Amino acid sequence: MLRNLTGSTRLLGIAGDPVAQVLAPPIWTTLFQRNGMDAVCVPMHVQPEDLTAFLKGAGVIRNLDGLIVTVPYKPIVASLIDKPTERASLAGSVNVMRWEQDGSTCGDVLDGVGFVNGLAARGQDVKGKRALVVGCGGVGSAMAFALAAAGIDSVSVADTEPARALKLAARLTAKGFNANVAPAVAAHFDLIATGTPMGMKEDDPLPLDCTWLRPGTIVCEAVMHPVETPLLKLAAAAGCFVQPGTYLLDYQLQLMAQFFGFDVEIELPQAQHYAV
Repeated sequence: MLRNLTGSTRLLGIAGDPVAQVLAPPIWTTLFQRNGMDAVCVPMHVQPEDLTAFLKGAGVIRNLDGLIVTVPYKPIVASLIDKPTERASLAGSVNVMRWEQDGSTCGDVLDGVGFVNGLAARGQDVKGKRALVVGCGGVGSAMAFALAAAGIDSVSVADTEPARALKLAARLTAKGFNANVAPAVAAHFDLIATGTPMGMKEDDPLPLDCTWLRPGTIVCEAVMHPVETPLLKLAAAAGCFVQPGTYLLDYQLQLMAQFFGFDVEIELPQAQHYAV
């Protein structure tokens, strides 16, 4: 995959802790090659205490086109960006960032848009539905705001840290959306979205109580590896419509390309080919 590297090779980084699970390096490097670009996507494992120094150093790498930001740094990077987009500011999360000509940083969050676009591409209209978002960190916040912007009737949010759920509900309400804090219980909702890392490990507990999960409920994950998490297996067996986290990634790829200024043709699906 890393053939034909030259002194002119461009870099796209993906920074997080951990990064072993990320799908971006093979996806983007393959897309670059297919589109005749001299570029690669490189994982960058950064410890929390080194994040600020890393971002400062990365800004002086002239062949670095930008960074994809993954767990757990999306909210932290959002607070460090000079020019966040409106949706990044609302969600308090950034998953893509780049450096401008004047050295300032620009950031956006595309997770929520990719999540909702993935549902729409599969014929699922969220308008008028009642949603529960479990996990109020970077990706969960992005999901909640994207659902609200897409016309969801109400958004209930849940988190293992109650204060974080209260803050997200307050931000949604301040923008005129119908939002509240609720327990992580799959009852009385038309759509359930989880923005937590639970499900990445075999012994992870379920992110919510599924005792009252109803057939026909839309159940979505942000986790991409494995594609079929324990929650999605349970939901599918219960007669629910399920959406793996790979759709969240696939349906933001074109938006990522536009953000970074990449002229690439992208055929979907991509993520599920690598999430083995």
